[in-house]
Amino acid sequence: MLTIRTFKLTDAEDVRQLFTQGMLDFAQGTDLENRVRSYIDRSLSDDLADIPSNYQNHPSNNFWVADLSGEVKGMVGIQKHNDDEAELRRMSVAGDARRQGIGWKLLETVEDFCHEQGYSQIFLTTSSPLVAAIAMYQRYGFQLTGMEQYGQMSIHRYLKKLER
Repeated sequence: MLTIRTFKLTDAEDVRQLFTQGMLDFAQGTDLENRVRSYIDRSLSDDLADIPSNYQNHPSNNFWVADLSGEVKGMVGIQKHNDDEAELRRMSVAGDARRQGIGWKLLETVEDFCHEQGYSQIFLTTSSPLVAAIAMYQRYGFQLTGMEQYGQMSIHRYLKKLER
């Protein structure tokens, strides 16, 4: 059974592994691998090193996991950018659990939370190799607002305006 729930400290290692594997899934064995490994290292020593301090330190932020029968199979965070805007961060679904609606449920959870907090929009940044994730964001109503080249890939910025 799938449950989307707030992150607990006991989820920390599962989240770190999920993030690492999710990033490597699209980069391992490609020319992007070294750059992605550097990004993983920075992320694991930055906000993912202390999720409670970075995502649960203020009522306008949060971090959730998708728990499927006791296993962490997905994750997503939301951080306040300003009074009107929140940033969706660290979205990932385990490779063996993709295309089962987990990402969609995580997006619904984020949007519900953002409505409750009074945000008028959610933005995110992703990269061109994440084709399936980009397609899901677009189906969910995120609109491309910018793109820039970053070596062999491009960085995409998306925004979803929330109905009040």
